[in-house]
This record gives sequence, structure tokens and C-alpha cells, in this order.
Amino acid sequence: MFHSSQPALILIDVQVAIDSYSEHPRNHPDAEQKMHQLLQLWRERELPVFHVRHASKFPGSPYHPDKASHAFKPEVAPLDSESIVTKSENSAFIGTNLNCLLKSQGISELVICGVLTNNSVDATARVAAGYGYTCYLVSDAMAACGMTLLSGDVVEAEKVHEIFLSNLHGEYGTVCYSGDILTNLSESSRSFDS
Repeated sequence: MFHSSQPALILIDVQVAIDSYSEHPRNHPDAEQKMHQLLQLWRERELPVFHVRHASKFPGSPYHPDKASHAFKPEVAPLDSESIVTKSENSAFIGTNLNCLLKSQGISELVICGVLTNNSVDATARVAAGYGYTCYLVSDAMAACGMTLLSGDVVEAEKVHEIFLSNLHGEYGTVCYSGDILTNLSESSRSFDS
């Protein structure tokens, strides 16, 4: 799966705010645990980790920096040695130094997880692919919320998640699962060590 020795783990908007973001239920209630497992392996392997934090420009948003809910969720709270990228737009690349940080470290592969699949994850993956990064989109380490359509109909979170990842798969990245990443990273590490 991996073709480089230091794929970067990108954790997007995993903040307390997600718990009160939408009136619609989300899918993958164990996504934070899957992210935690990935983060632990990245730390063990001393691989690059980037925590993306959303700082909303709107005072009423739970993602606004003045709100307690702006804090990272404890499952993925960053260490002092790990990079934090603060954004105010949907993509982690817009108005931030993320691309410069990745390029300066020679990173070409991104393992993307976080929330929401149908918002910042989608936007970040599209820009990343445009910049030439190889993206792995970890389905079970992401979550979406349901959506109300223009017609008034409601699409459940799991279907929203599937639609957005189906649209990204192939052209913008490879959709996979945390077990695939954990297994392949272990195998890649052995091959690069030998």
C-alpha cells in the first residue's frame, strides 16, 4: 500500500464540537477509537502526525475558538511534539501552512481521517489530490452526519458517508479501513527496515 517511508497521519477536526454540530445523528460512533489506534501506531513508529483544528469565524458555532467545545477530543489530543494546523475554511490546505509543512518533510502520502466526511474531510482530500499527494481515506476512522436535502428529505449519515467516499475513491484517493492501514504500515515498516 505505502510507497514511502513516512506517510503522514492527518486528523481532521476531531474536536468536542462534533458532538453538538448537527441535529442529525452521525455514523461510526467508534471512529474516535479507530483514530486513536492509528495515532498510537504512528507514535510508536515516530511517523509524522498533523492535527487539523477548525476555528470557526462564526460566534454561534461550537467550533468557535471561544467555546469550550473547540478543544480536541481526548482520544486524539496532540502531543507537544505534534503539529497543529488551525483552519477557518473547509479544507485544511486553505489559509494554512499545511502544504508547506508536508513538502518541507518530503511527505507524499497522506492517511486522512476525521470529521465530517461530507465537509472538511472531502474538501481536504480534494485539495490534497490536486497538490499531487497520494491519499488514503480511512472509512471507519471518519464520520458523517445526516443531511436534509433541498427537497426536505433526510439522508441518513451512513448513506451520506458512502456517497461522499464513493465520489472520492479512485480520482482523489483510495478508500480503505483502519485494519488495512495498521497491517500495511507494519509490513511497510519491516520492509523499509530490512
